[in-house]
Amino acid sequence: MMNKVSYGLNSVALVFCVLIAWEYFSTQAENEFLQNELKIVASKTAEIKFAVEEAKKGQADKLKREKRKNSEMEEIAKAKADEISDLERKRDELKISTEVADQKLENLSAEIQKNKLSMTGMDAEIRTAQENLRRLSMSIPVLEQEINSLKTQITAEERRKFDLEETLSTYEKETQILKQHYDYTVAGLKKDFYEHPWLERGERLTVSSSSLDLGTGILMLPIGRNHGIEESMLFSVRVKGKSICQVKIKEVAFDHSVALIVPLLGNPKELMEIKDFDLVYL
Repeated sequence: MMNKVSYGLNSVALVFCVLIAWEYFSTQAENEFLQNELKIVASKTAEIKFAVEEAKKGQADKLKREKRKNSEMEEIAKAKADEISDLERKRDELKISTEVADQKLENLSAEIQKNKLSMTGMDAEIRTAQENLRRLSMSIPVLEQEINSLKTQITAEERRKFDLEETLSTYEKETQILKQHYDYTVAGLKKDFYEHPWLERGERLTVSSSSLDLGTGILMLPIGRNHGIEESMLFSVRVKGKSICQVKIKEVAFDHSVALIVPLLGNPKELMEIKDFDLVYL
């Protein structure tokens, strides 16, 4: 590519030199033309002088006529002299123009040499840039691997953040439940202190509404110490005499309790389709 650029610059310089040479030779040709004109004028002047000398030898009238002609010829000669002066002035201007063109040619040659030196430096810079580009291209796969690794870490952190938010939300709910449980427990203890309710084995309680979470195996019951429910009690959940599953009381408040579904016994999913069931104390 640099050879093509150098070739193009040399071609431009060559064309410029040809143009200057053509102008120079044109100027030389015009100078030769002017010289020829000067010779013709000088020849005519000599002829006029010869005619004047011959006219002196003639008659007086002829002399007058010749004097008139001589006067006319002198005017013509004067005009020619002025024309010669103008031509000489043009010749001098052309000479100055030629010198200026020569100076421009020298300056152009110096500029071409300077550009060649600059292009040599540019070649070194281009080679350096190509080497840097090659190293950068080789480092791109490593950078892509690092980016993918960072993306994976970001995804994992976002998932962890989501899990933590879910956990915090669950903790908030559990905190509210435990607070309610504490309040109900205090109220239940007060009631127990005065009423002392209890259940006998085989005794049946009817539950009209409840909250079930199969994922955690938790069954929220709307009965508590006010119905004789105590922690660790084991109940059989029945619907119309049919045993569905068994639950064990985990926590008890005054008017509600939290029961855990005993695994591998019965079919707890049926509780999602019913609202009313019986608890039989085992």
